[in-house]
Amino acid sequence: MPTPERPTRADVPAPLFERGREVEAITRAVRSGARGDGQMLLIEGPSGIGKSRLLTAAHHIGVEVGAEVLTTCGGELEQDFPLGLVLRLLETRLTRATSAERDAVFRGHAALAEPMLHRPLHETTTALTDQFVLLHSLYWLIANLAEERPLVLIADDLQWGDELSIRFLLYLTQRLGDLPVTIVGAVRTGDPAAENELVARIALQASHTLQPTELSRDGVKKLLHTLLPDAGENDALVEESWTATRGNPFLLRELATAMISRSAVGAADPSGVVPDTAPESVTRSVLLRIARLGDDALALTRAVTVLGTSTSLTTAAELGGLDFADATIAAERLTAAQIFADEANVSFYHPMIRAAVYRKLPSHERARLHLEAAKVLRASDADMDEVAVHVMRGTPTDAEWAHSALHSAAKSAARKGAPRAAACYLRRALTMKYDDPRQHANLLIDLGIMEAAAGETNSLGHLEAALELIDEPEEQARAMHALGQTLFRYGRPAEALPVFRRGADTFTDRDRDLALRFEAGYMASATYLADHPHEAHKRVSALAATFPSHAALSSAERLLVLHLGVFRAMSVPRSADHAELILRALGDGVTLWRETSDGMTISHAILALTWCGRAQDAAKVAGSVLTDARMRGDSLIFAEISLARSMAMYSLGRVSEAMVDAQTAILGMKRGWNSTVPAPQGLMAYCLLDRGELELAAEVVHDAETQLRSRETRTLNVWFYMARGRLRLVQGDNVGAADDFLSTGNLLEANGFHNPGYMLAPWRSLAGLALHAIGKTDAAIELMDRGIELAREFGLCSTLGSALRYRALIASPNPDIALLEESATVLESTESSPLEMARTLIELGSAQRRAGRKVQSRQTLRKALDLAHYSGATAVEQQAHQELLVSGARPRRPVLRGLKALTPSEQRIAGLLADGMTTRSIAETLYLTMSTVEWHRRNIYRKLDIDSRERLRTALDDATKIPQILRADERQNPSQSPDNTPYY
Repeated sequence: MPTPERPTRADVPAPLFERGREVEAITRAVRSGARGDGQMLLIEGPSGIGKSRLLTAAHHIGVEVGAEVLTTCGGELEQDFPLGLVLRLLETRLTRATSAERDAVFRGHAALAEPMLHRPLHETTTALTDQFVLLHSLYWLIANLAEERPLVLIADDLQWGDELSIRFLLYLTQRLGDLPVTIVGAVRTGDPAAENELVARIALQASHTLQPTELSRDGVKKLLHTLLPDAGENDALVEESWTATRGNPFLLRELATAMISRSAVGAADPSGVVPDTAPESVTRSVLLRIARLGDDALALTRAVTVLGTSTSLTTAAELGGLDFADATIAAERLTAAQIFADEANVSFYHPMIRAAVYRKLPSHERARLHLEAAKVLRASDADMDEVAVHVMRGTPTDAEWAHSALHSAAKSAARKGAPRAAACYLRRALTMKYDDPRQHANLLIDLGIMEAAAGETNSLGHLEAALELIDEPEEQARAMHALGQTLFRYGRPAEALPVFRRGADTFTDRDRDLALRFEAGYMASATYLADHPHEAHKRVSALAATFPSHAALSSAERLLVLHLGVFRAMSVPRSADHAELILRALGDGVTLWRETSDGMTISHAILALTWCGRAQDAAKVAGSVLTDARMRGDSLIFAEISLARSMAMYSLGRVSEAMVDAQTAILGMKRGWNSTVPAPQGLMAYCLLDRGELELAAEVVHDAETQLRSRETRTLNVWFYMARGRLRLVQGDNVGAADDFLSTGNLLEANGFHNPGYMLAPWRSLAGLALHAIGKTDAAIELMDRGIELAREFGLCSTLGSALRYRALIASPNPDIALLEESATVLESTESSPLEMARTLIELGSAQRRAGRKVQSRQTLRKALDLAHYSGATAVEQQAHQELLVSGARPRRPVLRGLKALTPSEQRIAGLLADGMTTRSIAETLYLTMSTVEWHRRNIYRKLDIDSRERLRTALDDATKIPQILRADERQNPSQSPDNTPYY
């Protein structure tokens, strides 16, 4: 066996040359992060430029400032391993933590990340975890770690990181401001993997970006002198070396090594001495150096090349067919020759070395080694995710253990919120042969569910194929219901409908309760599908007629009763009866949701309560479900119910609160929730118009237009038409506004949505205003009178009050005071929206002024001003203010202090602070950073002129100022129905 090569100056690390600016920037960033001003520093450059050396410098600087340094590195083989980069970052730290330390690290919202980082021993389902919740919980895990001491997170080769890890680093980067955390990452430019949108977004978010340049001739001379003392005196050799390497430090080191091996350092004529340093030549040089170290070194190098970023010497030795003693000697030789960076936890000195070896492996040998690597890792009880990575790249096999590894990795990817990665593993597993059809069917079920979650169109085909292979009712039900729910949540009810229909038909004679759950899914999907609500209403009515006429119904029966109430609320009078039916069926809405995992039905029930004029009840139910959704980490249902509560808040005239919830729903769209788009944008536009923010409203309306639904789900487009119609009305485009309002009506009427309160504003009345403005008064009156008639039939006082007001406005020659007074009387007699009352009082006060009743006018307008301010409707408040000025009154100045000066976000945070929640808990609950919550807290204290939570609670005692729906004490059951109360 050859003896080790004699160490030379080229074998030892050289100091950093011409990197003073970069080291200074890293030092500033790490020190700033350690003081609590989190930083993200990105190093970009081609391979060999010295990025890893700068990361090593960052590691030393972190240790010097007393920070805990965690490192990770991307690898070409691990790109399909969800959270692989993050796991490598955290696993050593978490493994050595004591039980008490683990409790501290995983406390609070971070607890949701623990199952992702530590797999349970037995997994039975491929349950999909919400990606946003996982990222948020990982953020809090990092925040917990940083509480003990500052953190420096170092990530090399980000271009090879898996998608989920890069998403987390981006998420963390955007929230570093109040954490004692510094992230230092490196990206290899020129690599196709670096042309990645997420990596580009990290670069945009980075506090600093460093782009180290090639060494100058002087730098090359200094480095050569360090590596080869004699070379520094040979100016011709220095010039030839600079020309060949263009100052790339890694290539220069390889050049120095090659020259040493040729004993040509002192040649007078460097021509022909400096070898070609193109990548192919570097490959040849590296392979030659390895070959000189003997067969054991070559076998070990190949093994480590296949195993990936970092592996144990024991595992590499087994794959290379070496005993541990021989592998140890080979590793020492390879480390001395700077092929390996570490002889214990073996890894390559530079990624270019690994790439050179891997490229030269014949494809059949590469595949064989990957399969062998999978076997070795499995035998050593390695994580099945690691085993699966090699099965994916290995020689095809039908072995049972390989199938298990792929299925286990798919389950892990699903738990990490990476359905595309899970589907990749399952598709590879699908190519294997199976003796048991049930095993093949279960694979198809899981694949179909993951493809549906990833938005891939072939999911239904796989589910259909699975259903032909299995007879087990439980597996059939799991497949169909999971697929239907996934399709619905992701905004594809037209595809969900046949899935639920088939489930109901399949289990009607086998499991009645299960069949009814599928019927509920069918009803939810049919609600917004063109031409389906009529049929669905008939079907649910027929089913509900078979239920017992008392309260002791099963959960599945209650779901159907809820849908019965929803369809009735949309289409037939009287609303009060339908609301009572819904509330009795809901009982404890949270319990019903948990029992059925059916957020679809609960959200529809909340919306229906709002349509029925029971917005306060709707808001209470929504608050209960939202609290539970936060605890369960379900951000899709959180977005869905936030929209439902937003509509309830708007109906209650609480524009500020409605805006907050609408924004939450819009953010949910970025996480995949699309079941009722473009309704969130439509409602946000409503709020912005009421606040007088026309430019923002126009932007939101434009965004809604890009989200318009297809023909099957076009009914949901009413929210776009209604919002654009209101915008056009304010802008004076009466022709366009009339067209939009009439388009709204046509879509609603075509599907039997006759409830005039459905759009939270009477479309007939608004269309009448626009038609009257363009001279079509007869048509306007006909529409408006029909709207008033329907409002009376449905028993909707708020809608009736609004309709009467609009009808009064088109009276000639002046608005009809009697109708305006009737509107005010109707609105005052109920718990109607203070915003609608404010609108009516403005018009009434204006009419009173024109009629010469100035004193009465001022009283009316002052009340309107207060109500508009309470509602947060700035534009309406300004209108009342202007009318008061015209009436000769002196309106009060805008409120800059006190409860009424709080913004919507401040109102919400004030309520949670008053309930005793900590800054951290509020940040976790509202998906904010702690610094954001603190900033709001300081503003709240300043506006209320207080300095403690005790004084805040005193200031918030008046629940009419800060709506109780934002407070924790409303997390009680919204409705309790005695067991002997009939449903209908």
